[in-house]
Amino acid sequence: MNKNFLDYFTGGKKFKSEFRRQFRLLVVITLGFTIAFTWRQTVFDLSQSFIKFITHIENISISSILTSIFITLISVFFIYLTSHFLKDGVENY
Repeated sequence: MNKNFLDYFTGGKKFKSEFRRQFRLLVVITLGFTIAFTWRQTVFDLSQSFIKFITHIENISISSILTSIFITLISVFFIYLTSHFLKDGVENY
């Protein structure tokens, strides 16, 4: 077998660099979820205050539903925006 192929599976340079890259990605994703979880209630409360200010609804259930819809729409907009600006070029397909 090819030496480069064997090095990939037995701890060669390519394996080590790929492992470091994947581990770094795991740490970033884990910390990102931790940050998102800590800010979850704050974002919800601020959005709920904004929705109550706009609609003047005092019912907690309806206010919660409208707040969730508002956050979902804003999130979908940002997902669309980032996917549009960060898409690969035609040459990468």
